[in-house]
Amino acid sequence: MNKKLGQVMTSSRMISFIAFLAATFAWVLDLKALFTFSIIAFIASATLYWTERYQSKRSEDQDEHSQL
Repeated sequence: MNKKLGQVMTSSRMISFIAFLAATFAWVLDLKALFTFSIIAFIASATLYWTERYQSKRSEDQDEHSQL
């Protein structure tokens, strides 16, 4: 991921934002396929968020143990 973009928005937040826009357009235009895509994107975003959170917590724990 681009470092500048990473300072402003994480991958999971960016996917959530795009999924939100897709869901809004799907609702306004009554497009079932786009709405389905947005739900899948939200699930992918949640998965990515939990993965990033787990990895950051794990790296913090490893750093804490290496200082001992």
